[in-house]
Amino acid sequence: MADIFQEVEEDLKRERVEVLWKKYGKWAIGVAVLVVAAAAGFQGWESYKSTVQTEKSATFASALELIQGGKAGEGTAKLTSLAQDDDGYGTLARFEQARLLVEANDTVAAVKIWDEVAASNPPLSVLKDVAALLAAMHLVESGDIADVKQRLASLAVANGAFRYSAIELQAMVALREGDLAAAKALFQQLVDATDTPNGIKSRSGQILESLAE
Repeated sequence: MADIFQEVEEDLKRERVEVLWKKYGKWAIGVAVLVVAAAAGFQGWESYKSTVQTEKSATFASALELIQGGKAGEGTAKLTSLAQDDDGYGTLARFEQARLLVEANDTVAAVKIWDEVAASNPPLSVLKDVAALLAAMHLVESGDIADVKQRLASLAVANGAFRYSAIELQAMVALREGDLAAAKALFQQLVDATDTPNGIKSRSGQILESLAE
């Protein structure tokens, strides 16, 4: 009888984790623009804009207009031409390429682009971490566990620009693995830290409450 009760308890735990994953696991999708804007900062962004070539600015704007106007092929071709360089608009073009690939459910190709940005020399160095974070975000649900853990470990270092986002994703990975103890510890760490961003702190508290039910 004890074994039966234990099996039922484990099934309930797995079911609760699945519910949590469906509710919170994809929270990061769609935040790319916000992350990039926050990472760049107003002063850095203004400095960056003043150094880019007018021609590339016009090409990038034209690419976005074409894509939004339903001419994805023409717009993507313009992005491809811009993405050849590591300058400002080349980097933005690659981010846009990755975003479009995610929309097309081609996460593998999107991650490849983010990895390329993370290994390049963009005009704003923090964009390397932005790209690394976006890649990890989109691998949390279905990527190789060992690879995802390694990616997040490099982002969760002390004083890292996206440390708390990386820790939150580490907790989601623990949920994916069914390691409730590790997940709880990580979420509690986020709740307890005084400088955890409010959004992350709030989500972590909600998940902890759900896990305690």
